Amino acid sequence: MITALIMAGGKGTRMKSQLEKPLIVIKGKPMIESVIQAVDGAEKIDSIIVATTKYTPKTEEYLINKNVEVIRTPGDGYLSDLSFIISKFNPDQVLLTITADLPFIKSSTLDYVIKYYENCGKDALCVAVHPEFFRRYNLKPSWQLKGIIPSGLNILRSINKQQDEEVLFINEIELALNINSQDDIKFLEEHLTSNS
Repeated sequence: MITALIMAGGKGTRMKSQLEKPLIVIKGKPMIESVIQAVDGAEKIDSIIVATTKYTPKTEEYLINKNVEVIRTPGDGYLSDLSFIISKFNPDQVLLTITADLPFIKSSTLDYVIKYYENCGKDALCVAVHPEFFRRYNLKPSWQLKGIIPSGLNILRSINKQQDEEVLFINEIELALNINSQDDIKFLEEHLTSNS
């Protein structure tokens, strides 16, 4: 049994938009909607919860109106909010965490990642993208650590401690492009146009 936890509580200050980041429309719908649809289409996801904060009240309202389960976190940062959420689950619950700014994530990718996780024998899995992939497309990662650029997609157990973690590299635009700025949206539009 896997619960998908969509993290949708960031301030989104780099977007320079009047809209909350999860509600920014990409390909005709809010980003959060695209992520929810992909997660809902994954075979082994049993439930979906979206984490919001005081910074995303309109996102929260939008989701509640669509009957999506929401949990309000303190808004103290990604890791702090994740720790807060983990404490709400039964010990050893498997959680797939994904950021709300991956509007092109596919259900098939999530299925692949879950299958990989089930076979790797570790408590946690970080899905990452190689720095070379970012250089090839002239993209700027949000951050990297020791040559690893996290995609915003992870699987872990609801144990509030350091977990033995496997890193899975998947070099795909759907995972490399977190929508964090207007430049990211511009790249997306150009990339979609050139690949249509």
